[in-house]
Amino acid sequence: MRRWPLKIKTGAYAALLTMLTLMVTAVFFFTILYHRQRKEVDDELLDNADELVRDLRNFRGAPVNPRHPLSAKFVPLDLREHHLMLMGPEGQLLYHSPNLQGASIEGPPGFRTVTVAGQACRAGSFKMGDFTVHVAMSLAPLEAFHADLRFGLLMTLPLIGVMVFAGGLWLGNRAVAPLAALSSAAEAISVENLSERLPTPPADDEIARLTVVLNSAFDRMRAAYTSAARFSADASHQLKTPVAVMRAGLESLRDSPEIGSAAREELDGLLRQVRRLTGLIQDLLLLAGTDARRLRLESQPFDLSDLAAEALDDLSVLAHDRLEVESALTPGLTVCADRRHVAMVSQNLVENAAKYTPEGGRVRITTKREGNVAHLSVANTGPALPEADREGIFERFRRGSQVGEGQTGHGLGLNIARELARAHGGDLELVRSDGEWTEFALTLPVGV
Repeated sequence: MRRWPLKIKTGAYAALLTMLTLMVTAVFFFTILYHRQRKEVDDELLDNADELVRDLRNFRGAPVNPRHPLSAKFVPLDLREHHLMLMGPEGQLLYHSPNLQGASIEGPPGFRTVTVAGQACRAGSFKMGDFTVHVAMSLAPLEAFHADLRFGLLMTLPLIGVMVFAGGLWLGNRAVAPLAALSSAAEAISVENLSERLPTPPADDEIARLTVVLNSAFDRMRAAYTSAARFSADASHQLKTPVAVMRAGLESLRDSPEIGSAAREELDGLLRQVRRLTGLIQDLLLLAGTDARRLRLESQPFDLSDLAAEALDDLSVLAHDRLEVESALTPGLTVCADRRHVAMVSQNLVENAAKYTPEGGRVRITTKREGNVAHLSVANTGPALPEADREGIFERFRRGSQVGEGQTGHGLGLNIARELARAHGGDLELVRSDGEWTEFALTLPVGV
């Protein structure tokens, strides 16, 4: 039920709650009704006994001696349908109903439930002057009545459940309709359309207040996002010039004949750090462009397998004969994309594969077509990535736990690669990392 729509849950819960309420109410109602009807039976038994004794005392022709047996003609007609035993002053039996068939319904004064001839009966014993009256009445009609009530309830419950479910579904649909409209409007809010807002419902209710709160949160998010994107772009632009000047100055100083070998080695180390800073600035500029959806793509048709072949050449250089390089390229695999940016993605994948493949391992580059999608995958042998690394491997500034201290990088490569792939309408995914192969796959739409 967790995955059911809210309107279905509303109808189901309403039906279940209604049926449960009806069943609990019916139990209490039937119990009270049964005891009330049994009280009426007890009153009728007492009236019948009182009527019998009154007739014996007042009717002409009735026996004068309370110790003489009683003829059936002195028993009222109503009592003849019930079970009756009449006892004299010393407990002698004066009358015994034929329908008792020799059974006895004697008992202490008061009311009780007994079984006569296999049927439940309500019996009462009363001491009235010289007589003791034991009278019993069958409870079969009462039990049949309650059985009919229970049967009618059981037959009616499903119909009530269906009707309540339909009503709950209708109410749930009306209640969820504003939320569905908010969800549709919220889906339209994206990086490309940050100014879009949720429509405020006309009614001043909880949903309207929620809409106001969400719109206010979207305003703050838009301001924060715009500020962050602007800062990233401006800071990167502002850093480019001084870093370029620094790099040119260091190169000029390193090439000076007056610099000794120790100082020149120190300058080489500084230049390496400047180059890393230059790469970081370029990455940040690229990320700022993808975040703001201002990345300029110069898409043209080209053969993805040719680009993969160029990546193979780069991989051969990076491998330095310490790795075995494999390939399976499908020729004529044309895509329409920005070749320079796609090359950045493939270069990142190739560099990572060469960096993290153990000595003597293998790296494999393949291209293929599946329907209208072109695939470029780069796989390398080696230990499987830890589960924690797989979950956040495409996050920014996230470096894997297996990265050594001597390995360069600042945790932006895979994030930039995936953003570039998605900017082209494709994607970059970690296909597998099972201890045998770790494989990343770039997908792009096939060019016309």
